[in-house]
Amino acid sequence: MEGKVQEHNREIHDIARRHGLTENEARILHHLDQATELYKRLPDHHNKDISSRTTYRKALSRLLMLRVVKRDQPEGWLTEAEEEYRKLAEEE
Repeated sequence: MEGKVQEHNREIHDIARRHGLTENEARILHHLDQATELYKRLPDHHNKDISSRTTYRKALSRLLMLRVVKRDQPEGWLTEAEEEYRKLAEEE
């Protein structure tokens, strides 16, 4: 059991390093990948629309990607609210 935990932790650290994620962000991405694989393995006796599942997975991955980009380049990737606040501050 301890070996599996260590292997899991190595996977998480590798994901974090490769993608510039925090450990928690890497765990999320890892679990998204696991959930996608598990979903693919479900029995086919019901409608298993993998394309919609993939769409949601991509959207969640993009949220993680945006966190990395904003962390690395905070001034270049402002939200709409942050841009509005900046414009108002410049007008004063």
